[in-house]
Amino acid sequence: MKFFAFSVVFLSLFHLSLGQPAHRHGGYRHRANRAFVQKRDKLTMSDAAFPQGTELPEVVVYVDQYGNPIRTATETVVYMPMETPSPQTSSLTNPPAPSSAPSPLDSAPPVVAPAPVPPPSPTPLGAESTPEPSSKQQPGWATPAATSASALSPEPFSQPDPYPTQPSTYPTQPDTYPTQPDTYPTQPDTPSSGSGLHGVTYSPYKGDSNCKTEAEVDRDFSLFSKDYGVVRLYGVDCDQVSTVSKAARKYGNKLLLGIFDINNVESAVDTMAASLNYDWSMVDTVSVGNELVNNGAATAEQSLGALALARSCLRARGYQGPVVVVDTFVAVLAHPELCDQSDYCAVNVHPFFDPNTGASDAGSFVNSMMQKIRNKLSDPGKRIVVTETGWPWQGEPNGAAVPGLDHQSIAISAIKGAFSSNAADVFLFTAFNDLWKKPEPSTFMAEQFWGMGGRYSPSDE
Repeated sequence: MKFFAFSVVFLSLFHLSLGQPAHRHGGYRHRANRAFVQKRDKLTMSDAAFPQGTELPEVVVYVDQYGNPIRTATETVVYMPMETPSPQTSSLTNPPAPSSAPSPLDSAPPVVAPAPVPPPSPTPLGAESTPEPSSKQQPGWATPAATSASALSPEPFSQPDPYPTQPSTYPTQPDTYPTQPDTYPTQPDTPSSGSGLHGVTYSPYKGDSNCKTEAEVDRDFSLFSKDYGVVRLYGVDCDQVSTVSKAARKYGNKLLLGIFDINNVESAVDTMAASLNYDWSMVDTVSVGNELVNNGAATAEQSLGALALARSCLRARGYQGPVVVVDTFVAVLAHPELCDQSDYCAVNVHPFFDPNTGASDAGSFVNSMMQKIRNKLSDPGKRIVVTETGWPWQGEPNGAAVPGLDHQSIAISAIKGAFSSNAADVFLFTAFNDLWKKPEPSTFMAEQFWGMGGRYSPSDE
């Protein structure tokens, strides 16, 4: 009964933390400067799956009395066999209080769960979307970490302020679809998983938040394209599908295109089709959304509805390749249907945001999260692609996770090692430093500095 009561409390609080409506409002803030909670030596849990006492290292999420995640830690968890209560034992007996309790603000018990990882991903808006307020949204998983004497208040990843300028016009789209070509260039039915090269993310924004020109995009590709196979985009603003596809075709890359605004799916698909002149041969995958469930910006049902609509619209315009929803591993573990209904499982995993994971352990962290996801899928053999992972080369330390060029090199090597036999199943974040973002304490002032090897785009030098 102790385990049952414990489980019900955690599940209720954890699900509330992922989907509170208040998280969608920029004015909402968790209380800052919480006292640091000392790490426990061991945690004991009852689990019928273990016939005898077993110790295992697990990632633990600590929540406050409102169900908000406040920190993570890797703890030693002692699993004890489930005891069957005797007939004389009342089912209403309250479980004994833990011998060592967190501070009042962190009064809810720790629970073994995957550690939330705040993503540093770029957040370009679709050309058809309206910019969100400049104040940051509160994701349900955002986790502060103690620096100096106090804990920092959690905030989500940065967005450009002002947002990158969007062009007033886009490539002309056909008025009616019968004018589309009767046949389309041949394209593979599956992603180019055999390319032997890792993928990389790319954002077409300059440090002043303006859009990069076609020439500037071409210059960028001349510097990094030979090291990567597929290049991931996030939206259709800044005429990026047109400018990037020209550079990718020139330098021999394929593209993972993105529909960022799921409220304007058909418009985004039209922009893609027109920008490519209905030639989808260089498109590896089209993604729908980026971490929307994790951030509380959409429900799982809404994301899956957008996925179905996008797939239908893309098929009508000649694209026959994979269509996927992209979210964090935390969201996917809570909603494996996001992967089950996608053509493959697309998930963002950032080991830097686990304070117990050093650079040398980045690869094993990613592998561990992938295995947890695989155990949740209806088809455990389904392909899983990590659509974002990396390590910052500048910023503030997050426990054992320390930024730096040497640390980034170690972390990236560890991640590549984890994908030595399937390099195309991981996208490194990111091709260049993102100076259009704002440094934030919640992401350890590292938001701008995830470029591979500390590289700056020539347009920002």
